Amino acid sequence: MFKRVRIGRLFFGSFAAFIAVLLLVTSWISYSLTSRELASNTANYQQDLLNELNKRLVIQLNSIEQMSLAASRNIDIIGYDPLESDLFERNRRKQDLENLLASITYSTTMVQSIYLYTERPFMPDSQGPIRVYNLQKVREEDWFPDIQNNDSAWIKERTIQTNKGPLAVIGYARKLYNNSGIYYGMLMLNVKSSEIQDLIRGETEGRSRLLFDASGRKMTSIGDQSLQGDVLDKLKVINEKFGSIHLSAKQQSDSLLVWSKSPSNWMLVEVTPWKNIINGSIRLALILLTVGLSAIIVGFFVTFFISRQFTKPIRLLLAFMSKLPDRGFVADLPQDYTNEFGNLFNGYRKQMERIEELLDSLKAQHKRQREAEIQALQAMINPHFLYNTLDQLNWLAIDSGQDKISKILSLMGKMFRIGLSNGETLIPIADEITHVECYLQIQQIRWGDRLSFTINVDDSARELYIPRLTLQPFIENAIIHGFHGRKKGEIQVNVQLVNQDIQFQIEDDGVGLRPDWNQPKVRKTGGYGVRNVKERIEAYFGPPYGVQMTSSKGNGTLVTVLLPQIQYKEQVEERYYVENTHH
Repeated sequence: MFKRVRIGRLFFGSFAAFIAVLLLVTSWISYSLTSRELASNTANYQQDLLNELNKRLVIQLNSIEQMSLAASRNIDIIGYDPLESDLFERNRRKQDLENLLASITYSTTMVQSIYLYTERPFMPDSQGPIRVYNLQKVREEDWFPDIQNNDSAWIKERTIQTNKGPLAVIGYARKLYNNSGIYYGMLMLNVKSSEIQDLIRGETEGRSRLLFDASGRKMTSIGDQSLQGDVLDKLKVINEKFGSIHLSAKQQSDSLLVWSKSPSNWMLVEVTPWKNIINGSIRLALILLTVGLSAIIVGFFVTFFISRQFTKPIRLLLAFMSKLPDRGFVADLPQDYTNEFGNLFNGYRKQMERIEELLDSLKAQHKRQREAEIQALQAMINPHFLYNTLDQLNWLAIDSGQDKISKILSLMGKMFRIGLSNGETLIPIADEITHVECYLQIQQIRWGDRLSFTINVDDSARELYIPRLTLQPFIENAIIHGFHGRKKGEIQVNVQLVNQDIQFQIEDDGVGLRPDWNQPKVRKTGGYGVRNVKERIEAYFGPPYGVQMTSSKGNGTLVTVLLPQIQYKEQVEERYYVENTHH
């Protein structure tokens, strides 16, 4: 009997030791696998986030470059000459030049000030955002080597003095050439570093990110500087557009490095301490170890005293698994088991909760895809409109003289602010109407009394939202194509509520549409703005909303745009998600 007891104790002791070792091995394997999986998931999530931030950053950087290019052309058109003998003409051109540069800083919150380097500097308003220096001072700037052999270049983060004290900025410098190709000055746009940092921060906090230009210079960064010491040397040998690596530093803790390059080879990098990633794996391993040891103890008691209860939870679990789970279904699972079956229920519950999380993740993915698609379409129309407007300015400067440039620039400043709208895709109808009025006033400067227009807007519609730059392409088509060859023209714009929708009508008395205007063409020439509006409305709302164009030869064209009434921007996101889930 004594031997049987000893053998029994030895058996159960050996069994317990075997289970304990097995539990330790399982916990270690779980820790290793989950650490690897967590690092992979973290890298994938950060990669998607950096790609999205990179798209937004590229749009803003391109807009700064386009502003600089437009300013350089207009500076040459204004043609300020401090040696001009006519004092009135010299002062007028000087004021035009100041207004031109000031309008750029007022049109966006990103540009803090503008430095103009010229051979014959003048004294601008000391309280304004414009500073004018002698061209020889450029060679004394520490950033001069960056642009010495280039026509334009981005300048890394530096500190400048402002009326409110020192301010960190990132510069964009462009050399100025006249029509003969002679270099006569330098233009520097000082972009607030805080604005660029907000762009690379996105909607996340507590992240450590760096921004490098195409030549590998660090432009700016956010987060913990101590994590960023060895990043630059490591990234110099990387050629891939995006990816991630486990960076093992000698004098600091390990970190995960994730990067994304834009089409212009600007690189956005995020650095995450490795210990922050594997903390979840350590906690999971401890939980598994604790739960496993508890399960062993409970298992022994269950084996000796309540062996018949083994079948009850198995039947219960099988009954739940045989049903088709709905959202919130796991709430009905028993939560009073503290043994191995409790682990099974917890595992099944986690699996169902994971499925719900995946559904939510799919919804978020649809939203990101939609935003990227809409922003890409929206970004394409801005340069199209900008170039057309600049052509009008150039024509006006040559044909009518310089005295009207100030008024045009003022109207354009309003249009650009509304057209950019800080990256917002939806704007109030009141802003859209202001944008249209500014455009028509610019055209009236060219046409004079030969162009007339009326705009009627239902007061209750002004606070509703509309995709920005929806109406202007149709008005532009009316003027460029509808009034082509005409001595005068008239445009009417009407905005009214129709049941739960809102209707925009744009009518002109031009030449009308060609009979084959709606037929597909071999080459896509013209009508780009109209196509862009149609594609955006289709992406936002789908049928029955859209654009309808009717015309009779010689009697003008009527454009009808039907949209839903949008009280707040989130309505568009909800509508888009519902439509996609039904599809």
